Formats: sequence, structure tokens, C-alpha cells
Amino acid sequence: MRKLLLSLVLTLLLTLLSLPALAQEEEEYVDDLTTWSMDEYEANGGTIESFQQSASLDAMADLPPVEERLPEHDDILVVQPRREVGTHGGELTWYGMNPDSFGNTGWSAWDQRLMALSTDWTTISPQIAKSVELSDDLMTMTITLRRGMKWSDGEPFTTADIMFWYEDIMSNAELPNFHSDFMAGGQPPVIEAVDDYTATFTFAQPYPVITALIAVSHFPMAPRHYLEQFHADYNENAQALAEEAGYETWADYFTFMSDGQIGDFQRNPDLPVLKPWTFESEDEFGNRFFTRNPYYYKVDTEGNQLPYVDSQVRLLLSDPEVIKLNIQAGEIDYTSAGFGFDIVDLPVLIAGEEQGDYTTLMWPIASGGNWKFMFNITTADDVLREIFNDVRWRQAMSLAINRAEINDTLFFNLGVERQWGPPQSDRFFEDWMLDYYADFDTDQANALLDEMGLEMGPDGYRLRPDGERLTVVLWNAITQDALVELVAEYWENVGVDVEINPSTREAFAQALLANEVHASVWFASWNDEFKLYQIPIWYRPPYGLDSTPIGGGLAWRQWYLTGGEQGEEPPEWQLEQMQLVERFQQTVRGTDEYFELGAQIQKRVIEQLYNIGTVGEAPRIAVRSNRLENFPDQMPFLDHLVSGHSDQWFIRE
Repeated sequence: MRKLLLSLVLTLLLTLLSLPALAQEEEEYVDDLTTWSMDEYEANGGTIESFQQSASLDAMADLPPVEERLPEHDDILVVQPRREVGTHGGELTWYGMNPDSFGNTGWSAWDQRLMALSTDWTTISPQIAKSVELSDDLMTMTITLRRGMKWSDGEPFTTADIMFWYEDIMSNAELPNFHSDFMAGGQPPVIEAVDDYTATFTFAQPYPVITALIAVSHFPMAPRHYLEQFHADYNENAQALAEEAGYETWADYFTFMSDGQIGDFQRNPDLPVLKPWTFESEDEFGNRFFTRNPYYYKVDTEGNQLPYVDSQVRLLLSDPEVIKLNIQAGEIDYTSAGFGFDIVDLPVLIAGEEQGDYTTLMWPIASGGNWKFMFNITTADDVLREIFNDVRWRQAMSLAINRAEINDTLFFNLGVERQWGPPQSDRFFEDWMLDYYADFDTDQANALLDEMGLEMGPDGYRLRPDGERLTVVLWNAITQDALVELVAEYWENVGVDVEINPSTREAFAQALLANEVHASVWFASWNDEFKLYQIPIWYRPPYGLDSTPIGGGLAWRQWYLTGGEQGEEPPEWQLEQMQLVERFQQTVRGTDEYFELGAQIQKRVIEQLYNIGTVGEAPRIAVRSNRLENFPDQMPFLDHLVSGHSDQWFIRE
């Protein structure tokens, strides 16, 4: 395998060197999000004479005029396009690698929240909300909605939809309840509707991070007028409806019918949403089709209702080779590394640019890692659990990795051989973090494993304390085959038997929740300052999302959030870490306490090596069709296209 891999990479490298340099034009344009509510826009001298809709809507005789579909005049959101005012029309094509991958409109749906992020994540501004304000004590958030704003079916969007989400979904024991991000001090907020367009969220303790959270994640709203029919508190026949549709309980059916606005994976084409495009249908091959939302609440500076693009198609493509062939054939309009290709495929992508009429982009990565490895410290195997919780184990596994070879073989030496942690440009970065247990030193790795009492057996593999061979199952649910093969070999070289387990995301998530996973490869992002403050999932249990607890500790988190009523009591160190993170999220960004706590949190986690880095700060490869305009060609990569502002992309035919 090693000889084949090196031969392939050498061939690709020679191809890369023979091609023209990858062009990254230096363009003079502001790549941040600039928006105004109409009253602000006009107060600053802006004028819009009239509003225009896409011609695709002209044939819809029952559709009200565009002026009546937008919010009230003063509350319309005006968007300054990234490069230029676009034109309506056309269809975009992208893909997912499994049926639930990007079940909405993929990356292009993720930036539609109460608040919005600028492309570089430095600024947060109102979006679905007209305004969001925090009280002086940082405990109450007041949200003001846009008057006259509508769901995609034309029904009014008001605080009744927030209260339905709060009272009838989040507070209903039979339905999915509050995400931990909404739990300040372990308590959900108290939400009240002041009037049809004003709601207050009051938290149990100061919680200034909430304005950042609602810019990147969570939809605290649901279309009450539509979903009441599936809810047992509003429809006495809800259970019968569910059974008729093949579900055991009304709650299961409700969750299916509601997912897509309050969740990420829309399966119900009738669900009203606030997004630029609505889910229309899915074919027998798993391909999904989306069409424009005629009631979308944004216009550009010339009065054109957004989005510009009429429709999108999400193909279902699971084979990486088929994905690359589709890209080279010009069948994919946008995508990013990690979904069937990576930086090792750079020569192949560049070689196909002319034929496929696309541009290969190299986004600077705003993260101290590209890919990382994690051990599940609460794995169900008690013997492995004790081993994995010994920091010497993680130190040894990190020292066994040959990062220089990985950088040379898989990253064309475009990355930095380093430990996982914040990027070097980050305000929490310290020099020692870069090479902390990141040297390639098998002698020291072996010495640490010997010190742990993990003796080498006669077959060249180490033995567990119970006398069994030390075998680690390494899960690969993100198609990082070449990297996983190398790391498995490095660990085998210090006496660890590694079984690679390629997996789907769904199977991986189920195994994680059952604590069946030993170790895994995963995305190494979300370690910059903003993510540490906003979604610190890699800095405290469960070391991952609640739905995918990569590093383990979900039961510890449950114990912490419920005051010991649920879950499992955490070790003292883990309890202290959760307390530190909670205090950190109560501070105001930029204060002395903010910097002190943030630095302490970073230091503690990096020293424990729960996240074992390989290569970091290598560019993120992306592909963009040459017909696609206003795409963020120079965005710093943080989290897919969460800040891509796809409603202003347009197709130049």
C-alpha cells in the first residue's frame, strides 16, 4: 500500500509541477457582508425605485406582486452584493455523499439565521431578525422581527412561531428538547412574546455568547400554522395521522414533518421555511431538487428580490472517483474538499479546469488543523477506556505520527507539521502549541507505552492489561483513506494493532452514541478564537457535537447540565473544564477575563491531547464553476460555506 501511495503521489506531484501556477487573482472588492434594513438604507441616502422578481415567477397567476410578498417597506433587508448586482435565473448543481448529506440546500442554507456573519466571521449583523439587543446585565436578549415577513407559503412569520418552538417543541417531553447551546447555567431560557414582533429570551446567568450562537446555529422558530396539525396538543387525531403515515408515535411523525427549519435535514417538501430555496422533491436515486422561495425577505441595492438563482439540485454521489469525474466534466457548480476529494487531488482538479470550465480555489484555512485523530475516552470497552484516559497513551500516539511524511505525501508540503490547536494568527496561539508532542519520535512513543505497562507480545503487538492483543478499531467516516492508512501504519510500528473501519456518517454517529467507537479521524477545524467562544465542542465533554461525540464524554455533559440527575458523574478534571468553558461564555469578548479564561481553556485541552493533529494550515481546496458569480473566492475557510451568502450568487450565461 505504501509503495502504491507514494507512486501515485509522485505522479500527481509531477503533474502539478508541469501545470501553470494556480491563479488566485488579487481583486479589489470588499468581501464582507453589508446589509441594511430599508429604513437604515434610505436614511443613509440609498434609494430603490421599484422591486423586481425572477421571471420564473411571472407565470404564477395566484402569486401576489413582489411588493406584497416582501416585509413591510422599512423592514425589507437590503443586501450589497459581494462584487456586483446579479441577474435572476438558472440552476446550480452540487452533491452530497450520503442521503442525509446537506439535506437542505447544503452549504447555501446554513447562513440563514436570526443573525448573519460576515464572510470573514469578524462581524455579526441582523438577518432574519431586524434587531437583537442584550440587556446591561447580559441575561436578556430582545429580538425584534421584521414586520410583514412571511414563510415560504405566504403565511405571516411572527413571535407566535417562536413561542410555538419554545412552548410546544422544546418544552414538550416527547419531542427533541433544548440544545445545550441554549442552556446557560444548565437552565433553558424563559422566552416571552412582548408583541407579534418582539420576543425576549431571559437566561439564568449572563450569556453574551448567545448573539454569536444564533448567527451560526439553531433556528428558535417553527411554522406554527403548518405544524399544529401534526401536534397532539392541537390535533386530537395526530396519533392516527402518524400511524397512517407509518410512524409509531405522533412525536416521530412531527419530527419528520418539521425537520428542515428547526433542524438541518428537510424531508418534507410541504414544510414552510424562511430560506432562499424550498425543498421540492427527491427522485428514486436520492437526488434532491430545490426551488426559489417567492416570499424571501431580501433585495439587492437595485430592488431585485433575492435569491438570484432560481433552483438548485443536490446529486447523491458516494464514490470519490465519480465525484471527481463529475467535477472535471463541469457537472458540479460548487464544492469543497473533504467531500470525495482533498488536497492530494489538486493536480487532477487543475488538469480538468479547461474541460470542465471551472476554477480550483485555495481557501486559507482559519484553523490550526486540517484533519485530526481522537480516541473515545468513554468507550464501552473498560480496558481500552482506562488506556485511552491515560495522557501517556495520547502522547505516544502523537509522537508515533510522521507529520513530515504526511505533509510531503498528501499535502505537497503546503501545510504546517504541527499539533492541533488555534492557528498561528489567532490571539490565543502560543509558540509551544505548534510542536507539542508533534515530533516524530518512535523511541519516546515506545518508552511511554512501556511505562504504561503495555508489554510487547511475541507477535510484535502490544498486550492489554487483561492479556489480550491491544487492538484499536479506527473509524473513517469522512473518506480520508490515504491519511488513515498512513496513521494506522505509524501506530502499528509501535505495537498497536489497528483495524481500519470505513463507515458512513450515519453508522458512525450511531456507534458513537452507543460508545462502540475506539478511535476516529475527523475534521480538525473549530479551534479558532471565534469557535472557542461560540461552539467550544472540542474543549469540553463530549468533545464533539451531542449527536456525534467523537472524543466521548456525552454522559458527563448530561450529568453537568442536569445537576447530576442524568448521565454519569465526570472526573474532576473534566468537571473543571466544563466549568471553565461555561464561565468563558459568560464573559464579554475582549475583556481581560475573556483572554485569561480562553488561554487557560486552550492550554489545558492541548496539554491533554484529546485532539491529535497531523498537518495544519494547509489551504482548503474548493471548486467553483466559471459561470458562478459573487462566490466567495477568497474566503477564509472556517465551516463549509456558513458565511458564503449564497442568496447573492448568480449565474452568468
